[in-house]
Amino acid sequence: MSRGRRMDDGWLRDHYPRMTDVNELLCMHELEFGWRPSKQSIYVKANRMGLRKEPVAGRADRAERTVRWSKEPELSAWMLDHDRGQRMDALMAEWRAAWGFGISRGQVNQFRASHGTQRRNAHGGGRPRVPVGTERESKDGYIVVKVRPEASVPMSKDNWELKHVHVYEQAHGAVPDGCVVYFADGDRRNFDPANLVAVPRRLVGIMNGPGMPRWHDAESLGACIALAELKSAQAGVMARAVRTCGVCGARFAPDEAHVAIGSTRIRTCPACLAAGRKASRWTRKGEQKMDETLKPCPCCGAPAEMRRSRAGDDFVKCTNPCCGLRTKNCHENEAGARLVWNARIGERDAR
Repeated sequence: MSRGRRMDDGWLRDHYPRMTDVNELLCMHELEFGWRPSKQSIYVKANRMGLRKEPVAGRADRAERTVRWSKEPELSAWMLDHDRGQRMDALMAEWRAAWGFGISRGQVNQFRASHGTQRRNAHGGGRPRVPVGTERESKDGYIVVKVRPEASVPMSKDNWELKHVHVYEQAHGAVPDGCVVYFADGDRRNFDPANLVAVPRRLVGIMNGPGMPRWHDAESLGACIALAELKSAQAGVMARAVRTCGVCGARFAPDEAHVAIGSTRIRTCPACLAAGRKASRWTRKGEQKMDETLKPCPCCGAPAEMRRSRAGDDFVKCTNPCCGLRTKNCHENEAGARLVWNARIGERDAR
């Protein structure tokens, strides 16, 4: 629709239901009002006004109302009883005679697909069938191969498989659960069974992360998998490490829920969490909220705060930018950093 121009509601209400050709409708609007709206604006405005086309000859395959099969069990039951695999137009005619309104071919296809009754026409229509063993390239650059004449699930393509997965299963058996098949040399056209390696999916992120070596054959890929396994085990050990509670100072080990996600930032023991207390958290920039247990800076008297370095270590620093006094060594948790900071101030006071 042209900017600043509005279509007349009364004119659209009088002409839209009776016009079968939208282009003819646009021409009529242009002759009467002197400007031509777009097709999209016609459809959008008619939909907002609740306008529908009148049923006329030649448009019997158009839906007259929305049928939600999951919310209308009576209509679904009728379809299950009367859908015998007959031609689409015959089934639609039976539907109109039974219910008094028509449904579209898309609605019939949707019902058949959701209930597993979809049947393909073997004579004419659609793309020509290709034999088993036909290969084609997917949009991701992988080769897929046809392994069965028909799909086991109607209207699906489960009779096509990735060729490298198919070759791996033929040579080594089924792909292990939770694994994906990798090309060891990175060439997506090298389907040598020795070049296909099953990689645990849980290690894919580690293998593609920074600091990991690249692989170029099956041997180097196996070494990379072993290194990723070592890093994963190391992360699991770190997640289970006993640590000091940032509230009460007690030593505790995280529960299995946090261990499962590999979290190393849990710093509150279960007892404090049950009591409604929680250690302070760091912001995304690595700074922490003011900690009242820290003594003020001995040089300028400004408050001190707990911070975290990019390496994950904790340290205490004066909040005065002109001072910048901080603990010399970084520590694995805030309790250790707080202890060192307060002990240093106690030594200066004793002097």
